[in-house]
Amino acid sequence: MDATNSQRRIVVYLNDLIFETKIRSTAQHFGVETAIVRSASDLSAELNRVHPELVIIDLNAAGESARSLIQTAKSSSPSARVIAFVSHVDSALAEVAQAAGADEVLPRSRFTQRLPQLLSGVAGHPPAA
Repeated sequence: MDATNSQRRIVVYLNDLIFETKIRSTAQHFGVETAIVRSASDLSAELNRVHPELVIIDLNAAGESARSLIQTAKSSSPSARVIAFVSHVDSALAEVAQAAGADEVLPRSRFTQRLPQLLSGVAGHPPAA
């Protein structure tokens, strides 16, 4: 992946192979390149290299690092939207993400439903209402 088309890129922090497959296949459908990272240092490096339009963070994978990861994303790529998703039972982690500056925090089920809309917006298609 080269950095020439940063408006059509996303960076995703997760460790769940099922969600990785969902995100990659949906992104591919919309022609959006996806970088999957699994560590804070990889997230920081990728954000500095790519300057994506969208950053997605799996809060359950992030755990106690959620606040730091979101703040890194917001400071490294200030124009990027930061979307976090979390198990619906983990309201404390959702609150941490909102306080850290995530643009949107979604339960996993809602994130899955909204994924095509989120990625169509990155691809330059107007998001569906």
